[in-house]
Amino acid sequence: MGDAASPPGQTATRWVENATTDVCMNCHARFGIMQLRRKHHCRKCGKVVCSACSRDRQTVPEYNGLQRVCDGCSLTRSSARPSEVDEQVAETAAAAVAAGEKVKPLLVDALHGVAVPSGDDRQREFGTLQVQVIEAKGLVAADFNLVGKNSSDPYCVLQVYHGHNNGPKVRTKTIKVTLEPRWNATFSFRISRPNSVLRLEVWDADKLDKDDIIGILELPLAEVPGCSGSQPLRGWVPLRLPEAQNLPGESTPRPARGAGAVLIEVSLRDVQPASHLWAYASPLPQAPAPLPRFDIDAVYGPIMHMVDLLWTRCISPILFWLLGIIFWSQPLHSLAALVAWNVGARWFLSHYPACAPLGLALYMFSFSQFSSQGDCDDSPKAEKKSARTLVRQKTSPALLESEDSAHQAATTTSASGAQPQDMGSKLQEHEEYEESQLGSAVQKLAFVLPRWLKDMLRGFQPTLRSTADGLQMVHDIFVWDHDASPYVAVGLLCFAVLCELLRFDVLLMLVGSVILLAFSPLMPAVTGTIAYLHWTRAKGQPHAWEMAYNYDEAWSSKDYRRDHTEDFASSRQPNRLIAHAHTLGNVFSKGSAGKKRD
Repeated sequence: MGDAASPPGQTATRWVENATTDVCMNCHARFGIMQLRRKHHCRKCGKVVCSACSRDRQTVPEYNGLQRVCDGCSLTRSSARPSEVDEQVAETAAAAVAAGEKVKPLLVDALHGVAVPSGDDRQREFGTLQVQVIEAKGLVAADFNLVGKNSSDPYCVLQVYHGHNNGPKVRTKTIKVTLEPRWNATFSFRISRPNSVLRLEVWDADKLDKDDIIGILELPLAEVPGCSGSQPLRGWVPLRLPEAQNLPGESTPRPARGAGAVLIEVSLRDVQPASHLWAYASPLPQAPAPLPRFDIDAVYGPIMHMVDLLWTRCISPILFWLLGIIFWSQPLHSLAALVAWNVGARWFLSHYPACAPLGLALYMFSFSQFSSQGDCDDSPKAEKKSARTLVRQKTSPALLESEDSAHQAATTTSASGAQPQDMGSKLQEHEEYEESQLGSAVQKLAFVLPRWLKDMLRGFQPTLRSTADGLQMVHDIFVWDHDASPYVAVGLLCFAVLCELLRFDVLLMLVGSVILLAFSPLMPAVTGTIAYLHWTRAKGQPHAWEMAYNYDEAWSSKDYRRDHTEDFASSRQPNRLIAHAHTLGNVFSKGSAGKKRD
């Protein structure tokens, strides 16, 4: 028998020999006695497959009765006829997910090619995202084996999510005992939002315990081109370990290493231009986030944080400064304020609108002087800046960065011989922020509160947290401790100049119109149209995907490298032998040349 196999769905004239392969030609699972797998032949394509990949029985013209066929040949026949029952199952799962219920992932083979609904109104869906998960390589070994090599039982779970309106999850079948599975499964998702994200998770199936997640992949779909003018996106995309995901507040993606990669093919099909443009110009509203778990400290902490920012740092200093001027606590300041008030009211009344932005800009520039000064311990300005920074650290939101980067920076500085600049404060920046908390006795008593009061406080928790973080960001901007501080200062100066150039009534009209138009539906329509025009010019794979045509061995996990070290060494052995032969040849040639000279 030959080694060539027929395409899926066609009757095989020649079978692949058993000795040709040691793994299943469908899922890449290894055969052997310890894996308890036998080799089988598909009666249609002739491939060598395992029993898990050849459970279906069909009628083959060359044989009598029902014969064994692989999943590839079985799906070729069944996927051409999606039934109404499969569509109803997908719609029911999407409605349950939209209602907030927990739904198990749907099996992709059971859908028979039916596209998974988006969970939104079907009239707002503008296209179908087709994803083919071909295979994976270099996965993490989650199962310990006393006899053989450590391995996993991987399967893939895919979901298109956008905020809190997510579609149902769909999964592949499980491939037993392998770190390089081959699923060759095709998923279809209906898309209703341009900013959707495709989330791919690789799990390890366990019978006696909960399944373990061993790899995560998130692909933004905003720049996926339509298939009408371009080819589908195909390539290897590296997976990320669950612990390598970005924490809240982190924007810089961490490098994807040590979890393997997945070979996928993504395409956007059946795009309706009018519906697609409408999805950009009039985006669907985000569903409200689910209420968090009741925590009395999540209410008390942000409230005390806002009290500290508003009263202690803003209102209280201004109020006591004004009272000191009014009650002549400092006669020189009060006298200067009296003269400035009368002179300004008499000759500079028209310049009063520019005083507020100009005063705020000067206040910010006063803090920028501390930032520009050297961090010298003997400088009083540096001491003032250090004290201000430490106060801010105790009231800022939680810093979730790890302490390893701080210690690594300290080691690098000391090794380079440079003078450490306030290394204690730099290490302190990585400490987690501890908000004001109630005692354990009060926390226990809080659970006795009525149910309606708990639900009301749960609804206030996200608002209080967002407000406290927003006030902290505003405080950091005005004390020149934020990246946006220079831009805000320049904007205030420009606004002060604008106040001098325009009349006060024209200025009020301009400011009011800008604020109302910024929050009107016109702004999303303009920005959405620009984004749609940018999408029409998108070609090739998105840069954020990190997709490559070839697999990179640097993506492999430690377990995969350890098990395949012998294979890598054997593949490099011929080159080493050739290099050794060349070296010996050069030695002998030099020796013979020396004898001739003698």
